[in-house]
Amino acid sequence: MNKGNEKQQGFMPSSVDEGVNADRRRLIKQTSIIGAGALLGALSPAVFAAPSKEVIVRGIGGSYQEALENAVYKPFTELTGIKVIIQPSTAAQIMAMIKAGRVTLDVLDIGDVTQTNLNAAGALMPINYAGMKFTNPDDIFPEVRRPNIVGNLFFSTVMVYNTDVFRDGNHPRTWAEFWDAERFPGPRTLTDLRTSSTELEFALLADGVDMKDIYPIDIKHAFASLSRIKPHVVKWWDTGALSVQLMERKEAVLGALWNGRAQALIDQGAPLAIEWNQIKQQLQYWSVLKGSPNPENAQLLIDFALQPEVQAKITQFIAYGPTNKKAFQFVRPEDLVKLPSNPEYYSRSFVQNAQWWTDNIEEVGKIWQPWILGQG
Repeated sequence: MNKGNEKQQGFMPSSVDEGVNADRRRLIKQTSIIGAGALLGALSPAVFAAPSKEVIVRGIGGSYQEALENAVYKPFTELTGIKVIIQPSTAAQIMAMIKAGRVTLDVLDIGDVTQTNLNAAGALMPINYAGMKFTNPDDIFPEVRRPNIVGNLFFSTVMVYNTDVFRDGNHPRTWAEFWDAERFPGPRTLTDLRTSSTELEFALLADGVDMKDIYPIDIKHAFASLSRIKPHVVKWWDTGALSVQLMERKEAVLGALWNGRAQALIDQGAPLAIEWNQIKQQLQYWSVLKGSPNPENAQLLIDFALQPEVQAKITQFIAYGPTNKKAFQFVRPEDLVKLPSNPEYYSRSFVQNAQWWTDNIEEVGKIWQPWILGQG
């Protein structure tokens, strides 16, 4: 994806068209706005006859999963009678499941790189846009509305710092300063490649590369830069839950974290703050695995989750941005300031090129493994 094109195509909240009020009235007539944990509509569970009454969704735990349970899964079950079962799975475990031909998941809620890889491997079913009952697919940003995957939300990887350690605004504001362990001492945490990518982009920014020149990534250059910060990285995290544990326990005082995970701790009073400069914009996608046990229920859950009111409700629990352009009319002002798609932050960010990672993940992996073990 091209950052400039995204701005032109309306990824920003300010691009919501002038017809939203009419659409809002239409939507309210069709389905009621989600309240405190339930969708109060005229439809009853009997309407959704299905061969089974469950759907199995990939989960990753922590505040993100809690947000989806409150805003999506519980209301979905209340309305349809279909129970949402959470099955924790890493990207590596999902890949192994596909290769073994033993699919136990219905719905994947996972990042753009893994979804792009799975789609290229032919592992995903088409999204049933034509059969959607709750969501108007035309309201979803066209860039994230693809045949076999559909954007769930925007998130970003941001610089997070401990405010007890870095007081009075004396904290790193660029990745070059994050890399400066002499000026800003303390243990760091960065992503492990098991998250489907690692911080090669930040490594280049730390070495003076401009955001517009990051891609295609010069892998050798990026690893040379990573080697400079490596002695100061206490842990390379592979789950969002682990990343916030490290920061919460002060095992790390600086880190590259997913913004929603960090914001959840901040909202709970943790002495942490986000630096919104040079953030990496990323996308989380929904998909349905081929051979899934409950494909009809999977399609229905995705349809339900993409409603503007539902996406807006998610922002009340975790700071990730909607992909349905009509959702912003339902987002509270106090939540908008925490979203990575906020125009103030977006203008100082870059968008991860998922296709580059898909094309180059194997090459990066060959270097990563010996490098992380100290053999490279």
